[in-house]
Amino acid sequence: MSTSPESQARERAPTPERLRLTLFVSGASPASARSVRRLRDLCDRYSPRGYDLEIVDIYQQPEVVAARGVLAVPTLIKELPLPVRVLIGDFTDESRVLAALGLPSQRDD
Repeated sequence: MSTSPESQARERAPTPERLRLTLFVSGASPASARSVRRLRDLCDRYSPRGYDLEIVDIYQQPEVVAARGVLAVPTLIKELPLPVRVLIGDFTDESRVLAALGLPSQRDD
């Protein structure tokens, strides 16, 4: 069975990494819940490789907050793929969030 040069190149090409995200929120506040919903919605729609989202409640895990130097909430840290990016805010500016996450603003269907 022979394969085309294009399919061989695709097999050798590195596969893009899943997004690895950490979101810092303040308890179960309405603003925190909105931030989680908006972020999940964007990632579900625009992250073709999937994503892993860790949610850190600043009240339940203050040691993590201090270790990461988080000063405001909500704060999102994109761990992978590199470079690491930090976003602070409510994630309503969709194009800004997608750009920071390295995601295209349109899905490749």
